[in-house]
Formats: sequence, structure tokens, C-alpha cells
Amino acid sequence: MPLTKESQQFSTLRRFWVFFVSVALLILSGTFGYMSIEHMTPLDALYMTIITVATVGFHEVHPLSDPGKIFTMALIVSGTGLFFFTLTNVAVFLLSGEWRSHWEQQKNERMLRKLNDHFIICGYGRLGGSVAEELRVKAIPFVVIDNMIDNVLRARDEGFLAIKGNAADESVLSDAGLHRAKGLIAAAGNDAENVFIVLTARNLKPSLYIVARADCDESESKLRRAGAEKVVMLYRSAGKRMANLLTDPELEEYLDELSDAGNLNLRIAQYLVSEKSPLVGKSFQEVDLYNNHRINVVGYKLPGGELHTTPRPAEIIQKNGTIIVIGQGGDLEMLSQLALGEEKK
Repeated sequence: MPLTKESQQFSTLRRFWVFFVSVALLILSGTFGYMSIEHMTPLDALYMTIITVATVGFHEVHPLSDPGKIFTMALIVSGTGLFFFTLTNVAVFLLSGEWRSHWEQQKNERMLRKLNDHFIICGYGRLGGSVAEELRVKAIPFVVIDNMIDNVLRARDEGFLAIKGNAADESVLSDAGLHRAKGLIAAAGNDAENVFIVLTARNLKPSLYIVARADCDESESKLRRAGAEKVVMLYRSAGKRMANLLTDPELEEYLDELSDAGNLNLRIAQYLVSEKSPLVGKSFQEVDLYNNHRINVVGYKLPGGELHTTPRPAEIIQKNGTIIVIGQGGDLEMLSQLALGEEKK
């Protein structure tokens, strides 16, 4: 049975708790021993115990009897043994790097508590690693969950927040801040595991946006029934991509430029039009985003969900509609403010 986070932390600090408890028991035993053998007062007995265990060499309260001397020798040996035991454990703790692991665990937990509106990547294989890199370039907060310690350490070496555990476990998802998360990517190595992850996440947070990977057609329907909004069929996507590279290589190159998170000059984005936006009630021809802001409109989704891939110039922009556009970073920022009703003066 794998150790829980609490038991791992206890294992890390256990040797130090053993030291403190052992010292307390040794002092109590010494105090009662002197009181019983030498008939000392509690204060004198405690004094004798402390100077004996500490081996500081002060004079006894009074000359000791033979049983008292034997007891004192046993107390000295016990105290010295305890000292070397503690010294050895401290050396092991420092030299083994266990202190670093514990420190990183505490740092991870502090950073996780600060996460909000983040994404959770379940599985840090090739797909999960690619998703993490894209989110990092876009400066989007996220945390990785993987049940293999090698993958967790690899993610941490890349500078990512990572948790070891089963992403289908409610407690692990809670540790990853699921209730504060914006979305989840189920990118585990097999479809069955992804189905369990999606089911658990959807049960914990019904409003969570979930994207899942699938390897076969049968799994796609299961993942959707489990609660995934989007399912990515890797082999199907790869097949389309390879076919496009054969038939339309220039177009595929252009689409790569648009989807490349590192290409900051040209991006594709979508914006929800708020109720107070000055765009509401105007046609696309009136707002003329291309001439006024150098932005190309490539799609428009009505509030009801219907998608127009080529909106007509006379089509009216409605509140809660979504505009899909292509443009440069600064121009898209301007449109974002317009859509929210926060146009710069």
C-alpha cells in the first residue's frame, strides 16, 4: 500500500520526534531514579539527571552510594548513546538529500494553496509534457498529477508544480486544488484510467471544463458520458495532420504558425461579448475590426451555441456571443477590452 502524504511527512520527521521523546523519558527516568535510590528532592534529582546526561562535570548534590554510582554510569551511557544516535540520523538526513525532498514538498504545498483558476494535467507522459509546455509559454497556471515518481521528479525539474498520486483519487484531486481549478486535462496512458479520472473530477466539480485523450473510438463515447466536454483522438488527429502535410503543406504550415504558443506575432483567440460591450447591437460591417484594429474575424458563435464560420457583414453582434479572430497580440488585447466593455480612452 502506498504511503499517504501524511505518513510520508511523519516518516521524514519521525527520527527527530523519537529523539525528543527519548530525551524526555531519559530525564524522567533519571529524576525518579535519584529520588528512589538517593532519596533526593525532586529539584536535586532533576539537577543530577541534567548534569549527568549533559556530562558537564559539575559536583554531585552529595556523595553517591554504590547503587547511585551504578545508576549514574548507566545514565551517562544512555545519554551518550542517545547523542550519537541523533547525530547519525541528522547526518543521514542531510547527506541523503531527504531534507531537500521535504523542503520541496512543503514549498509545493504552499504554492498549490495559492493556485486559483488553474488547470490540472493528469498524466505527465509525452502528451502531458507537451500540454504543460504550451501552458507555460502562455503563462497559464497549472499543476501536474502523475502516479510515477520519475515523471513527478521530471516535471519538477522542468520547474512545474507536480503531485505524486492517482488522479482518479478524490483526495489527490483535492490536493491539486480541483475546487479552485478552471479545467482539467485527462492525459493518462490508457483510456480506462482517463474515464475514471473524468468521472471523479466531474463528480467533485460539475462546472469543471474537462478535456480528455482517447486512443479508440469506443472510448470517445465513454469519456463524453463520463463528463468530458472535449475528447481528443490522437491517432485521428495525427492522421488528418499527415494527410494535410501531403495535400496542403503550405496551409498546414500556416495553421502551425497560428497554433504555436511561441509565435507572439500572430494568434487565434475567442472573446465573449459582455452585456456592456459597445459592440453589442452593431453589425460586423459597422465595427469593421479589420480596418479599425487589424483583426480578421474567422467565426462567430451565437449565444445559443450555433457557430457561423464566416459571419455575414450584416450579422448583428449579440451579448454573450463569441467572436473568433486572428490578429497580433496588442490588437487582440484591444478587442478583449472592447468585448468586456473596457475600451481604453
